[in-house]
Amino acid sequence: MIINSNNSKMLPESEIMENVHRFFATEVALITTNGSKYGPNVMAVEWTMQIAYDPILIAIFIHDSPTYWNIQETNVFAVNMASEEQSELVNIAGGYSGIEIQKLTIPNTFDTYPSKYIDVPMIKNCTVNAECKVKAIQTFADHIMVVGEVVRATFDEKELPLIYTRGSYRRLSRQKISGGRKRIVVSHSHFVEFKAMSYGQFILKAAVAVIRDENNKLLLITHQSFGNFLMLPMVSVKRGSNYVDTLHKYLETIGIITEIESILGIERVILMSNYPDGQTEDKKESKISRELRANFISFSCKMKSMNEENRYLRKWLDKAPRNTLLRTLVNCRIR
Repeated sequence: MIINSNNSKMLPESEIMENVHRFFATEVALITTNGSKYGPNVMAVEWTMQIAYDPILIAIFIHDSPTYWNIQETNVFAVNMASEEQSELVNIAGGYSGIEIQKLTIPNTFDTYPSKYIDVPMIKNCTVNAECKVKAIQTFADHIMVVGEVVRATFDEKELPLIYTRGSYRRLSRQKISGGRKRIVVSHSHFVEFKAMSYGQFILKAAVAVIRDENNKLLLITHQSFGNFLMLPMVSVKRGSNYVDTLHKYLETIGIITEIESILGIERVILMSNYPDGQTEDKKESKISRELRANFISFSCKMKSMNEENRYLRKWLDKAPRNTLLRTLVNCRIR
């Protein structure tokens, strides 16, 4: 016997294993093929996914069937991702085999158009239509994985995908989930420096040192690039680099030796330039260009030693800073 995740019911392990697949959520594809024996065919495939960007590869998981036999013969297939209005088509495509009936010839059902590079019909009104050439075929347990390289694709921004979960077709909500990022306004000059720290990446990722002395005073340092503004010691971290090591090395370069004790928390924010709309230096600058997503990971650090040569560039505070960003980074906690 196993307790389910909310501890509300005892279920036999065998029952859990028989039903757990129902709790995954997937899109549904209408896979179209063509062959000499079974002709044009369509099959509903729940397990369809993109598995690479360059080149774009799509994997489908199917059974030994007319769809698979057509693919074996021609080495091509088409992926037509069903939209939320196409559940009936999915039921038809999944409810009959190509051995039983020519599904694409049923009147008033599948609206097709010719492909450009492969001799396979495409289905209209889908979210995505992709023409694929086979790159690999491999059997896994009770399914056959077919990987295709996309040679041509189109998408329809007006359509939303059909979702299948818990034994039913469902619609996606039109409402987006909030990213949960706090918006913080900074001076335009500081915004430019934060933008430079991001190295052109979509998100600035930085390690922040929250350093306190034996009297619990907080250390701020002067950043020349920020106009000699007092800041928490921070450094941008490149993808794949260790945050603790990067922060250690940065602190050493400015003459500060600390013991990095623990992660205080992470703050995911949107930094916003304080230039109002229509008053930027570049009149063509868009609102998006004046916003920067930033992820700051703050570390609790214990001071060990400090080079006194540039002590005038540092200041110890016995109270929390007024600046919104600094106060946020000092007080952040793991959520």
